[in-house]
Amino acid sequence: MNWLRRVMAGRYGRMDQFNIFLFIVFILFSVVRLILNFIFHFTAFGLFTPIQSPIASVFYSVLFGLQMATVLIIFLRMFSRDIGKRARENQQFLNRWYNLKDWSNFNKKKKEANRDGKTLYKCPVCRKVIRVPLGKGRIEITCPNCKHKFVKKT
Repeated sequence: MNWLRRVMAGRYGRMDQFNIFLFIVFILFSVVRLILNFIFHFTAFGLFTPIQSPIASVFYSVLFGLQMATVLIIFLRMFSRDIGKRARENQQFLNRWYNLKDWSNFNKKKKEANRDGKTLYKCPVCRKVIRVPLGKGRIEITCPNCKHKFVKKT
């Protein structure tokens, strides 16, 4: 095992959140390819199987290419010597991921508020969620947190 330690010395070598995400994408591509393999060619389980449908064949090949690209990216990130750059990539991924989760949660809360006759807005300055009544037309909203005033249509 010393040879592996010597190889990985000074390399990123982490299975961080971005690599885990890429691995999950790889697994999803594998499952889709497996399903396509069962649908269009029941007996073949090889890498390059001939599929009767040309569209499915192209899609199957593209999925294989995407699979290999994700594996290549995972290994390039793990064996990279630029540790700071890989850490920044992971942080950018996490920022985008949490923004997506925040946006999704906000939309769920907004739908729930609409059932109660309210709507939600975020303050443009401090991003605090403010709940206001629906059907009042254009109103001026004052953020209770930072006292910033902004106009929205309800």
